[in-house]
Amino acid sequence: MREHRPLVAIVGRPNVGKSSLFNRLLGERRAIVEPTSGVTRDRLVLPVSFEHPPLAFDLMDTGGIGLVDRADLAESVELQVLTGLHLSTAVLFLVDAREGLTLLDEHVAGLLRRAGRPVLLCANKCEGREAERNAAEFGALGFGDARPLSAQEGRGISDLLDELAEHLPPADEVPPVASGDLRIAVLGRRNTGKSSFVNALLGEQRVIVSDIPGTTRDAIEIAFEWQGRPVALVDTAGVHRRAKIANAIEFFSLTRSDQAIRHADAALLFLDLTQPLARLDQELARTIHDRYKPVVIVGTKKDLVPDLSLDDFRGTIEHKLPHLAGAPIRMVSNLSGAGLAKVMELAFQMQEEGARRIGTGELNRALEAAFERLRFRGRGEKPRAFYATQLRATPPTFLLFVNRAPLFDKEVLRAVSRELRKRLGFQRVPIRLVLRERLRSPSKRR
Repeated sequence: MREHRPLVAIVGRPNVGKSSLFNRLLGERRAIVEPTSGVTRDRLVLPVSFEHPPLAFDLMDTGGIGLVDRADLAESVELQVLTGLHLSTAVLFLVDAREGLTLLDEHVAGLLRRAGRPVLLCANKCEGREAERNAAEFGALGFGDARPLSAQEGRGISDLLDELAEHLPPADEVPPVASGDLRIAVLGRRNTGKSSFVNALLGEQRVIVSDIPGTTRDAIEIAFEWQGRPVALVDTAGVHRRAKIANAIEFFSLTRSDQAIRHADAALLFLDLTQPLARLDQELARTIHDRYKPVVIVGTKKDLVPDLSLDDFRGTIEHKLPHLAGAPIRMVSNLSGAGLAKVMELAFQMQEEGARRIGTGELNRALEAAFERLRFRGRGEKPRAFYATQLRATPPTFLLFVNRAPLFDKEVLRAVSRELRKRLGFQRVPIRLVLRERLRSPSKRR
């Protein structure tokens, strides 16, 4: 089993700046920051490290305790926070120096006292004298004097890290972030069962599940082991039409989903078997295709359509999503767990397939055979490829030296790619072709 890294949780009532502090310590904008209560609903965990003092730990952003919003997810958010507290090594208890002490701060303090973890009380938004005076009020919470902070300006961060070092092991004693993880992006329209799938895999309520569309707003990255193999699973916000983006929160959610596709080794495209395929499913499938990502098409809620066969589902996919032809297809039930293991096995198989490197001799023999079989229409000069070499793996990317690049339109590239995949054994993994015109002597140019 993987050794545990120390975990620091940022906890507090809604809208005190937890995500701003998370981003400040991380050094980049990963958590959505928006002046709206309840933006962060799930636990977001990412590794951080510092040279002075030498620290390495996992940092967790949590939802606001006491959240009550239109989605009525207060109980689920608080469960996520309490679960995070149980796993944490130390806690950063964040309060708002501008607003001063509130009853909800006292409620959070009570939860922290029962958790029994080291707590560092931090008064955020200390950008003025009035805010600094208000910070003295928080001593009544029973965690000593509040440390003045400004996550927005970076004030007080160095002192906070020095104090945090007293509760954490030094960096050289912390196991490194696991390498070689299979990164899987969990994608699909809203309410297709993505979060239920993640929770079923983990055997815990790791991501909030609700019948209300759009519950997951951030891209939540979860590191765990599947049958002894490391996995980084990214549960993304449900995708919907950009024309219907309601606010900045949804805009950043869509941005996180696109980043998840770009950085993933494989994708799981979730389709609700109880609903007909929509244009948005086609657009998302096209994005996966354009990013050259191997994908497992996952039909969810199989228990609700027991008479639907895999062949019928495959026929629908081939008709509606032809650009994902050849992608493995599975139907699952998140309630019973049926089919989940096979989906994960396929994801690992695609990772192994996509990491293959092809010898130059084998590659060029396959290239020659492919062009001998292909017949290109039209008069005049035909597309020709003289030589190929592999540039990289994951996705398998090949450089082709050709006669004239404009002759290789989308139809030609699709035919060449299909033929090479068949001959090289990339049955379930897309390949990328990069073209370069072979230099010719001036006497042979026309």
